[in-house]
Amino acid sequence: MSADTTVLGVNEKKHRVAKHLIQQAATLVEFWGEMGDPEIDSEFARTCIARWLEDLPGRDWDQRLNEPRPAPPDPNGES
Repeated sequence: MSADTTVLGVNEKKHRVAKHLIQQAATLVEFWGEMGDPEIDSEFARTCIARWLEDLPGRDWDQRLNEPRPAPPDPNGES
C-alpha cells in the first residue's frame, strides 16, 4: 500500500457497497421489461425493491426507485 492510499473505515465501505447495490437495483427496475419477471408489474417491483433497500446505510438514493419512506425521528433529537 502506498503512502497516498486512503484506508477506508468500515462505515464508509458499507456506504459504498450500499450505493452500488442501490444503483444495480435501480437498473433492474429501469429495465424490468427485459430483465424482470413478465408476470410482475414493474411498478410493483419498484415499490418492493425500494422498501427492501431503504434501510441500507448510505447517503445516495437512485431516483429510478420510489422515494424511501422518511426515517423516524431520532429520540435524542439528533439528525
